[in-house]
Amino acid sequence: MRPRTRNIVVIVVVVVVVAAGIGGYFALQHSTTSNCGPSQTKYICVDQAEIPDSLDPAVTFTTPGWAAVQQVYQGLVNYNGSSVTSFSGVLAAGWSTSFSYNPDTQSNITTYTFQLRQNVVFSNGDPYNAYVQWYSLYRSLLLAQGPQFILEENFFSTNFNPADPLSYYSTNATIAAANTTLVNDLNSWNFFTPTASEAAMMELPNQSFQVISPYSIALNLGYGYLASNYTYLLASISAPNSYAVDPAWIDANGGVSIGTVNGYAATNTLGTGPYLLEDYNPAGGGGYVLQPNPKYWGASAYAATPWNINLAPANTSVEIIFQDTIDITTADLLDGHVQGASFAYIGPSTIAQLQGHSNVVVQQLPTIYGATSGSWWIFLNQSVYPFNNLSVREAIAHAIDYSLIIQDAFGGYATPWVGPVPPSYPFYNPDNLAPYSYDLSLAYKEMADSPCAAGACRGDTIKYMYLNSGSDWSDTASLLQTELAAINITIDPIPVNLDGLIAEQGYSSGDCASNTTLNGGPFYMGQEFYTSDYISPDDWTQNDFVSSGSANMCMAGFNSVALPSYNSTLDNLTYLAAATPDNNATDNATLAQDYGTMTQALYDNYTEIWLCVPTSFAVYSSNLHGFVQNPMASAEPFAIGFNTQWLS
Repeated sequence: MRPRTRNIVVIVVVVVVVAAGIGGYFALQHSTTSNCGPSQTKYICVDQAEIPDSLDPAVTFTTPGWAAVQQVYQGLVNYNGSSVTSFSGVLAAGWSTSFSYNPDTQSNITTYTFQLRQNVVFSNGDPYNAYVQWYSLYRSLLLAQGPQFILEENFFSTNFNPADPLSYYSTNATIAAANTTLVNDLNSWNFFTPTASEAAMMELPNQSFQVISPYSIALNLGYGYLASNYTYLLASISAPNSYAVDPAWIDANGGVSIGTVNGYAATNTLGTGPYLLEDYNPAGGGGYVLQPNPKYWGASAYAATPWNINLAPANTSVEIIFQDTIDITTADLLDGHVQGASFAYIGPSTIAQLQGHSNVVVQQLPTIYGATSGSWWIFLNQSVYPFNNLSVREAIAHAIDYSLIIQDAFGGYATPWVGPVPPSYPFYNPDNLAPYSYDLSLAYKEMADSPCAAGACRGDTIKYMYLNSGSDWSDTASLLQTELAAINITIDPIPVNLDGLIAEQGYSSGDCASNTTLNGGPFYMGQEFYTSDYISPDDWTQNDFVSSGSANMCMAGFNSVALPSYNSTLDNLTYLAAATPDNNATDNATLAQDYGTMTQALYDNYTEIWLCVPTSFAVYSSNLHGFVQNPMASAEPFAIGFNTQWLS
């Protein structure tokens, strides 16, 4: 496998993860908007702590970005209501699967053929069809931005050569030549009414995306780095980088460039969805407005299938305000100035304050919502002294009082876990391994068997990076400092903001950012987390288990310094499990064994010390109705879209 470093969806979705208490709730100020205020029912108003990274569905890779584009753009499918395992058609009216044998992998390769809805139009009236979808998917691959890996698991660029199709494993020279041809085609063809020769090229077999007819497109798995089937294909193409964009609109505003973002599409939108995004101001105090799309195509389709909420037209306009001050946001909720809020974190004392008001709903959500938003651990870089000693790492794991951290730092609103797959996900901890326990006697014993025996490491201060998002993680860092001092490990807690934590996962010029002085580093120990791109176990194992994952390669270094054969075996197991179907008891048993092996290997290595999964909450006004919660959401509160919501 080629090395592949994961980016992460970094911002929790709605009103989410519980943090430690923060005071000063009743600020006299409010978010300044022209549309929001108590008693109005025309706009659903939302205070949001974070600003989107981009409005281009092929580029955005943070939840605030997904929250915006999922209201404007649409894909073939999306999650079916609150389910995370079933999907309903959006631009696709239906789909079927077929199989073909691949002698290279000695396995069946799946083809998904989607029958597209007719009479779908973009908000400017331009038509949608299979050629537009073909364009959109290949454009997403060519831009090669953060979310590219989601498509590249299964798909790759094309050279229009059925006898020798392009794949993830083609030579770099072949890929570069093919991409040059493809980008020229994307920038010059008419995808609404292609010529016969253009249509014939898009209809060629043995490419990832194959037009079957003007309203049918096949997605042929096996050309990406998995080189085989993929169980969670529908989940992966529910992500925005599979959504349809208007080729003529893109072409008129800069076109497609290989590996380069389109600046216009980053701050402007045009999609097939139920909303128009207007007045975008990507700065603190700014925001954007979502207005119902007057040319929305989906009203008749929704009337025919009212259970499919992804098709519903918009009920109410929405205003998003970029407000990151917790006391202002809390005051806005309490007096009805806004109907929803997206806190970066929200503390138990804030929860207690909000729970006492009849005009605000505070709903504790199931574990999977917290797991999706962010499951947290401590990394120990096993290539660096003293963490290159197993006994030291094990001693640290057992010197931490997890229950005390959950109670004191999180007010009890968190649960312990065992990784790499988070709780409530398929194939979580198949062998029911117990979370690491606080056992000071065992920690002393392990230290006595290590190079740090008799206080030998006491004088070596270790920089510990933690997220500076409120007193939850600073309290955790202080507790860790005290607890590890008991085994003569001295840490210096250094706070970084969210952007800094993400930057620490970077890799450039042959080195990891965490090995440099960035943000006060180097950091060979620190706080780490992941936020799901979609709900599947491999979305996590390819981040914090496989040797090339960003939470591994530049943080824990798990298995990267082990014997090459061991390293290769575990890496291959990661991809094998990702490509194994779970259609029957035999498949499920195989997958349970594979994910059990991965869990046990990481469990025994102690490079990732799992702390907790903070509890998620939905917080919203009691006069907000019609939301349908889903843990993979990008709207408020934990909903796929605003389109079904209204105010009373």
